[in-house]
Amino acid sequence: MSGSALRAVQRQARRVVGHSSKIVAGQPTPETHPELLQPGEIQPGITSFEFSQRRHHLAHQLPEGGVAVLQSAPQIFMAGVIPYPYRQDADFQYLTGIIQPGPIATIQANGKFSLFYPDRDAWRETWDGARLSQDATLEYFGADEAFPLSEMPQKLSTMLANASAVALDIQRSDVAPLASAVSQLPAMKTAEGQGKLQSLRHMVDRLRWVKSPTELDLMRRSAGAAAAAMTECMKISKSGIKEHDLAALFEYRCRTAGAQRMAYPPVVAGGANACTIHYSRNDRQVRGDEMILLDGGCELYGYCSDVTRTWPVGGTFTGAQAAVYNAVLNTHHKLLEEVQPGATLRQLHHKSIRLLSENLADLGVLNGTTADFLMNSQSYRTFYPHSVGHWLGMDTHDAATMSHNRPLEVGVVLTIEPGLYIPDREEFGALAGIGVRLEDDVAVTIDGAEVLSAAVPLEPKEIEALVGSRL
Repeated sequence: MSGSALRAVQRQARRVVGHSSKIVAGQPTPETHPELLQPGEIQPGITSFEFSQRRHHLAHQLPEGGVAVLQSAPQIFMAGVIPYPYRQDADFQYLTGIIQPGPIATIQANGKFSLFYPDRDAWRETWDGARLSQDATLEYFGADEAFPLSEMPQKLSTMLANASAVALDIQRSDVAPLASAVSQLPAMKTAEGQGKLQSLRHMVDRLRWVKSPTELDLMRRSAGAAAAAMTECMKISKSGIKEHDLAALFEYRCRTAGAQRMAYPPVVAGGANACTIHYSRNDRQVRGDEMILLDGGCELYGYCSDVTRTWPVGGTFTGAQAAVYNAVLNTHHKLLEEVQPGATLRQLHHKSIRLLSENLADLGVLNGTTADFLMNSQSYRTFYPHSVGHWLGMDTHDAATMSHNRPLEVGVVLTIEPGLYIPDREEFGALAGIGVRLEDDVAVTIDGAEVLSAAVPLEPKEIEALVGSRL
């Protein structure tokens, strides 16, 4: 165990037995929210020791004498002083557990963890509540040293001048005032001129790509919340229902299950709207002879779900709807069988292209065409324009720098989401305007895969029995 990790555990232990006074953390702690956090936890299920281990693993990726600089996400305002709900930068949250705006963190190759916290501002705290304190950074979040942000230019400049390499998220180095303040430091400019800058993003993505057992537990809960919400949406579906009503119910059910926010704006697409992959207007009334495609997910204590189902609003699939649905369903089942350690997301995508092209040929969407023709001519892309899946975790599209050619490992979570979208044109006859996507959240296990979102039905008979059952 590293020195900083040991100190973090000792600090938490002292707090559990009451050896230190109550601290102001600016977010829930086991003392302020015992119903949410157990002693030793910084986030539900995730202890200070696990956070210190994450920092330890990042430190080991840095060259000797290197330092990583992490910046919290900026507070964004929709108008004047009215803020959008705050969401922490996933990398910053992953390494610190801090879910409030303002701090800057550094992690050195020797494991030293430093935090710069917002200066005290009694007027702002009157309006916004308590902020992160120095005691909290040291005693609760496990920093080895902590300074107010007003000391950041001098302290960080010294650190940068002595560093052999500087890792930071180069993509967002000038996005926000704090980030700009860091990037404009003369010492940072000097480090850049000396070729010391390295991208932090891929270093952290390598860590975030494989989930720990506690992370998988949170992802099960997130997927379970989304699955239960989607099932409720099926139950109230009927002819004439509005897309907006289903979107509202989905969010309500996710939030009452504990989610802090939606993982992304839900797609609630009736009829031919389902052929627009990221349709988000959700403003149409749905006829009884149409289907609904609902693509939704939630974020629960930092971990996202992403689930899609398609069902007939009237409770019964028409012949054309069933034909397209079963084509996607059969592909979905076969792809789930392929998820295992050693496979790659790229291989799964190519497999999905082959399977869906064969189904398109069987459906006769382009008269006289074969699966090989659809693939070789890229014609399949008219009906299947997206990838079969993506990494999933603290971001909906997680660990974006991790190659789709990388062999899957135990603990990786990905989506499997084949789909077919038949353009709403006369030439496609009864199939015109039918869009179907089926998406599950899947964790790679030692002997295959665990479908985290399995609680929401997939089979047509189960769906038909469920639709409208709450009316």
